[in-house]
Amino acid sequence: MNLVTETDDNQIVTYLTEVISNRLAEEISVLWLVPGGSAMEPATKVLHNLEDVDTSLLCITLTDERYGRPDHEHENWAQLARLGFTVNSINAYRVLRGETIETTAQDFSDKLQQLYATYEYKIGLFGIGTDGHTAGIKPHSIAATDEDLAVYYTGEDYERVTMTPHAIRKLDEVVAYAHGEEKFSTIQKLLHENIPVEEQPAQCLKWVEHATLFSDYSE
Repeated sequence: MNLVTETDDNQIVTYLTEVISNRLAEEISVLWLVPGGSAMEPATKVLHNLEDVDTSLLCITLTDERYGRPDHEHENWAQLARLGFTVNSINAYRVLRGETIETTAQDFSDKLQQLYATYEYKIGLFGIGTDGHTAGIKPHSIAATDEDLAVYYTGEDYERVTMTPHAIRKLDEVVAYAHGEEKFSTIQKLLHENIPVEEQPAQCLKWVEHATLFSDYSE
């Protein structure tokens, strides 16, 4: 995993904008997965940078979602929308669709399988938590070891629907975003130790050959 040290989010925004826009300019279809949490702000800036780009070959969906009715207070998709992440003219898949959590997770897994087969370049933006989680994959949860592309489970905070490490492994590129001194020890372990994914789910980001971490952490 390549580390890019930055004090703000300018570099990650520029990088993601260039990767996505350059692929689209080459008429390569792109699937872009975006997270909740602190990485929502750079994701929103990237989307704004794509306003003058032909996005007909772009599809956007989430890495994970907090289960509930669509538009509930903690829904990642709704929080992104409140930040200005609008996809009215872009092909997109919203995870919450008013179904049971079992159906929501199965539909998300099926949709990921379809999107993976359809889009040529698959890139995911991921946050990293202080506990080492990424997407909605919490340590020691079923999501860390399940072989489906997406699963559901009840965490200590939310009912979660999330892609799995198995699904992350299939991406062409991952870009991780982790800022804040409280995450430095987690990042140090991620970069320099091989910890089981069950203990530090973010380790699975290193399974993807093209992986970059943007952080204010420095070696």
